[in-house]
Amino acid sequence: MTRAPATLWTRSQAAAADRHTITGLGTPSPVLMERAALCCAREALALRGERPVWALCGPGNNGGDGVAVARILHGWGVPARAFLLTSRLGPELAQQVALAEKLGVPIAHGLPEGSEEALIVDAMLGTGAAPPLHEPFASAVAWANGRPGPKLAIDIPTGIDADTGATPGPAFAADVTVTFVRSKPGLHVTPGRAAAGQVVVADIGIVSEDMSDATCLIDPAVVVDALAGLRPGSHKGERGHVGIVGGSAGTPGAAVLAGAAALRAGAGLVTIASDDPQVQAQLLAHRPELMVQARGERPVPAAGVLVVGPGLVRAEDRVGLPALWRDDPRPAVWDASALAEIEGPTQQPRVITPHPAEAARLLSSRTGEAWTTAQVQGDRVAAARALTGLTGAVVVLKGEGSLVASEATVAVCVSGGPALATAGSGDCLAGVIAALLGRKLSPWVGACAGVHVHGVAGERLSVGAVALDIADAVAAVLAAPERTHPRFPRRMLG
Repeated sequence: MTRAPATLWTRSQAAAADRHTITGLGTPSPVLMERAALCCAREALALRGERPVWALCGPGNNGGDGVAVARILHGWGVPARAFLLTSRLGPELAQQVALAEKLGVPIAHGLPEGSEEALIVDAMLGTGAAPPLHEPFASAVAWANGRPGPKLAIDIPTGIDADTGATPGPAFAADVTVTFVRSKPGLHVTPGRAAAGQVVVADIGIVSEDMSDATCLIDPAVVVDALAGLRPGSHKGERGHVGIVGGSAGTPGAAVLAGAAALRAGAGLVTIASDDPQVQAQLLAHRPELMVQARGERPVPAAGVLVVGPGLVRAEDRVGLPALWRDDPRPAVWDASALAEIEGPTQQPRVITPHPAEAARLLSSRTGEAWTTAQVQGDRVAAARALTGLTGAVVVLKGEGSLVASEATVAVCVSGGPALATAGSGDCLAGVIAALLGRKLSPWVGACAGVHVHGVAGERLSVGAVALDIADAVAAVLAAPERTHPRFPRRMLG
C-alpha cells in the first residue's frame, strides 16, 4: 500500500470524498470551506511580501474559497480584494460574498484595473472543471500570466486537467498550488506539472471511503526503504550479473552506457552480448570493467537479468528478439529499437522504457489505431495504462515526470531535470533499473526506484552534462539517498 502522502485523487475520487464527508458524515460544507480558506490564506501571507492580494473568483465553490481567503486576509490587516468574473453565483459563493461585504471586504466585478503588482489568487474553477477553457476564464488566465508578482492557485491551476495534466489551452502559472487532502495527478503529470509550482496538500478534514492508490507519486521515502533492504554483497556475484543485448555498427555506445550505469547502480558483473567489433573497441576505450561475449542463441547465459535494445538499430541485430521476449524467464528491461520486436503480452518479468514517440509506435502497432506522439503526451496516464495492458510489462513512459505503470497502479516520478535531456540518458536508465532487478527488487519496485534515482542524478548535473556523467552521478545518489524531494507535496493541517 502506498503511503497516504503519495496517493493521488482523480476528479471523481475527490468529488466522492466531498459527498461522503458532507452528506454521509454530516460535516457542514461551510466548515470545510473555512478550513480550506485558512490554509490558502496562510500560504498567501507567506508568499505576498508587502503586496496586496487579488482573488480571481469563478462561479462555484472554488470562487467561494477565493472570497473567503480575501475575507480572512482582510481581517488580518492585509489589503485583499475579491474579483467576481461572472454574474452567476453558486449558493456557497453567494453566502461568502454576503459575509465578506458585511465585513468591508472590497468586492468587484471583472478583472482588476491598474498596474499595481499584487499576489494573484486563482479561485476560478477548481478540480471539477475540465479544460479547454471558455470565456471569461481563458482571458483571465492570460491576463494573470502576463502580470508581475507571485501567483497562488486554489485546488488546481485553472486550465489544467486534474486527471491527465493536459493543458489544451492557457493554464494559470502558479508559484504555489494549495490542494486538499490528497494531491491530484494533473499537478504532477506533464505538461500540467510545469504550471503547478510547489504543491501544498492541506488536510481539511475530508474523508474518503475509497482507499485505493491506483494513481500515486513515487515516494522518495519508500525508495530509500527499498534500497536499504539491498544486500551490499561480500563479493561481486552477490550483487547480480546484468547481460546487455545491444550495440550495432554506428551505435555501440548505447550498450556501453547501459553497462556503465548498471555498474554504478551496484551490479557486480555486466556482460555485453555482441559480435560487433565496434562495441568491443568502445569497451576497451571507455569501460574496461565491462565484459563482452558473442551473443549466441541464449544471450549471456550466466546473467540473471537482461537489458535488451540499446543501440540495436540494424534489423539483422534484432533477429530472435520476439522469442527472447516471450520465452526467456529472466527479468529484463526492454528499450529503444527492441520495443518494435514485442509480440503481444508476456508472462515473464519485464520492464519496458519507451519515450513518447516509441510509445506511440508501439500503441499503433498493437492496437491498429494511429497513435501520435501528441496523443501520448495529451494523456500520458492513459497511454501508460494501455501499454501495460498490451504488453503485460511494467511500463516506464519516459519524459518530464516519467510514469511507471503496472496493471494496478500508475506512479508519477517527482525527480528529474533538464540535464537528462541528452543522448544516452535513456540507456543509463535501462542499466540502472536492470541493476536493481539484479539485486532482487521486483520489476515494479525496481522500475520506480530506478526512475527516481536516475532523476535525482540528473538534478545534480547542469545542462551540457553527457550521459556518462549521469551514470557516474547515480552512484552518489545511491550512496546517500534522501527521503524527501522538493517536488514531493508539502503537507499542512487546516
